[in-house]
Amino acid sequence: MNYFQTPAGGAAMSVAPLPTLQAMPNLNDSIRFINEGLIAPVVDGLRQAVTNFVDTMGARTDGLRVPQHRFARPRGCCDEAPDPCHCNCCIVDADLIVYARIGERRVVPLTIENPWRRERPVKLELSGFSSRGGAASPVIAGLGPPAPAFTLPPCGRQTIVMTIETGRTAEGNEAPADVDDCIVCYADLRIEGCEIRPVRIAVALLPRDCGDFRITCGCRCCC
Repeated sequence: MNYFQTPAGGAAMSVAPLPTLQAMPNLNDSIRFINEGLIAPVVDGLRQAVTNFVDTMGARTDGLRVPQHRFARPRGCCDEAPDPCHCNCCIVDADLIVYARIGERRVVPLTIENPWRRERPVKLELSGFSSRGGAASPVIAGLGPPAPAFTLPPCGRQTIVMTIETGRTAEGNEAPADVDDCIVCYADLRIEGCEIRPVRIAVALLPRDCGDFRITCGCRCCC
């Protein structure tokens, strides 16, 4: 049976046409709509507001501005950067590093701790200072009391003061007033009664122009 057949003698039934589906906008059209229709007006408005604000503030502060005068400063010899190569110290395998210059006397506190709950007798022995190769050096040092021998209390500690003098050798010879380059001298502190290796101490002797405070006679702030 044909259900779409027109009844006999009757008028033909009119069928409404189906609505046509419109094509969906593609990705490029969507991005263009967002950029040009939504974001662009907002950005333009913010840009105009900032411009108006800057113009307004500039008009209010024109009378308060102080003219800036820049003077060309002649380039002198003080502008040349010094060569710091002679200030570089090559220090090898040291536990304690002390920086000094010829003629100084340094005081270095050393604290020895006892982590055990029983007394521990300790004896200190400080070797002489020498270069890495074993040559004599212009550094001598000593340990203050209660060194060289004392007893650490349970869970206690003891501070020993080590004094370092530069400028004289162990034989009492005077060293030069300065060094041309950084030289490093080494000594070992042996601590009997503690299960540790000797403490390696390094004294780095710097030339006097390394880390000096420089005062310039040129007037740079009065112009």
